[in-house]
Amino acid sequence: MWKWILRKWTGKCELLRITSENPKGAKRTKAIERSLKHSNIAILKQLSKDEIIDVIPASEEVMKIKDVIAEIHPQFAYCFQVCLCQICGYKRLFAEVEEMRKTQYSSENPDHEEKLMQLWGFLMPDIKLETRLSKQWTDIGFQGEDPKTDFRGMGMLGLNQLLYISSKYTALSRQILSKSHHPTLGFSYAIVGINLTSVLYELLKKQTLRTHFYNIKDDKPSLHDFHELYCKYTI
Repeated sequence: MWKWILRKWTGKCELLRITSENPKGAKRTKAIERSLKHSNIAILKQLSKDEIIDVIPASEEVMKIKDVIAEIHPQFAYCFQVCLCQICGYKRLFAEVEEMRKTQYSSENPDHEEKLMQLWGFLMPDIKLETRLSKQWTDIGFQGEDPKTDFRGMGMLGLNQLLYISSKYTALSRQILSKSHHPTLGFSYAIVGINLTSVLYELLKKQTLRTHFYNIKDDKPSLHDFHELYCKYTI
């Protein structure tokens, strides 16, 4: 009833009001998402659920359903497409992150082993790892001789994020590692990094990170964006 009254009063449907009255970013996109989710029209409700959407024809269909005339409201299509892209992109990002988390580290997988060796190389360039199973792993913050046991909770996501920050922000990563060796204020570098991955994963899962990702760019959030957020909180 309230939506009907507002439409009669303003001459605009709820989706049009949202795009015209709210600046771009999380406020607008979350309002669009909420409107689609609670819509009585099946096509619109489905748009809030899908991971993959062809946003241009989808926006054209919505404009037909809602009688939004492009000549009168030329900005609606683009604004709505951006929102759709962000909404479905967030769902796709979580699916990608979840798949990575569920992929358990395997010492029999050469790609996994190579990534682990790369991590050592970035963090300890002047020290040779004597053997694959070694107490030396504790020097970069793992708990024992075999790092794979520390990846059980976050799987390859934990390793990939440690490797991402170590490869892209190598100097800063080495500085943090050096500080982790402080005799009284030290910490386990790798374990803390994996724990941070766990925190960010839970925030992503609970959709708490929508505000951040909807604000950073007019496009779908990517795995790169998720890794950069990890780096932001690490550095």
